[in-house]
Amino acid sequence: MNISIPHSWLKEFLTTNASPEKIAECLSLCGPSVEELEKTKDDYLYHMEVTTNRVDMMGVLGIAREAAAILPQFGIKARLKNDLYPPARPIPAGKSFPLKVAVDQQLCPRFSAVVISNVAVKSAPQKISNYLEKSGIRSLNNVVDISNYLMRAYGQPVHIFDLDKIQAKMVLRLSKKGETITTLDGKRFTLPGNDIVIADAGNRLIDLCGIMGGLNSAVDNNTRNVLLFVQTYSPKHIRATSMTLGQRSEAAQIFEKQPDPELVMPVILKGIQLFKQLTGREQGSQIIDLYPQPPKSKNVSVPLQLIKDRLGVEISIKKVNSILQSLGFKGFPQVMIPSWRANDVTIAEDIVEEVARIY
Repeated sequence: MNISIPHSWLKEFLTTNASPEKIAECLSLCGPSVEELEKTKDDYLYHMEVTTNRVDMMGVLGIAREAAAILPQFGIKARLKNDLYPPARPIPAGKSFPLKVAVDQQLCPRFSAVVISNVAVKSAPQKISNYLEKSGIRSLNNVVDISNYLMRAYGQPVHIFDLDKIQAKMVLRLSKKGETITTLDGKRFTLPGNDIVIADAGNRLIDLCGIMGGLNSAVDNNTRNVLLFVQTYSPKHIRATSMTLGQRSEAAQIFEKQPDPELVMPVILKGIQLFKQLTGREQGSQIIDLYPQPPKSKNVSVPLQLIKDRLGVEISIKKVNSILQSLGFKGFPQVMIPSWRANDVTIAEDIVEEVARIY
């Protein structure tokens, strides 16, 4: 997987005096490989290769977290800021949700949505447009740009519907063979079946989930009420549809690698905040959050001697703790795995590898 982010955007999440050249060098030695550092007229662009097991680095926040852990090992002060993983905040209340919702939770482990009412679609602020354009994402308008901003900033794909184009309900289910959908890019697909889709009360497919939204529910210049939709999906279904239809969208590539479901609520709250900032409009309904089986926190036991033996160096508990804490892990030798690493850190040797690459 590849990602491009501007230095100016990285600094929104990272406090450091390190130069872009030094950041690129240090990241490449210990974390995501910076394949190219591109100098532009007013910025630098990091073009990075992210290994497939590290979906948490498919956003600016994840890269900033890595940099904040790595740079101090080279004697460079660095600190992560604007993290979305503080203690949980109260979820703001609102009017009742206007649509009936039916979700197959085996296909969508977490489904959240909220209405933003009375928006005015117009050009996005220059800062947001610049961040997206530099990252290789076309800026469209203040509403659509919010969804793309959230995906690139946090590595969590987001979709925005025109609420008034949806008929009465949303049913998330598997497609039937031969059903059709026209996606936002104007392409018409006849589905093979077993694709995750959303249908409304008229049984129209309004979303080819995890791949691209339907044209019949798209935001346009006449949109006034939007549905902000943040979710996670069954990765095997997303990959199968993406490969079968030849639609390798960035959202599909992220969803097939299982992004952190604990990121969903922080992102939707950030989305509400951005709508207020960029459109002047606030939350128009309660947030629905269907999340019946949150994963339990995971601990891995790691003897200090195992780390010493594998690294071939004498390393102190204090140093190990410092490295692990900088990456979001808690405790030692019983190490609590952060939710965004739950899928790729499962055994003691994985912890050893984390310490080794930073040390």
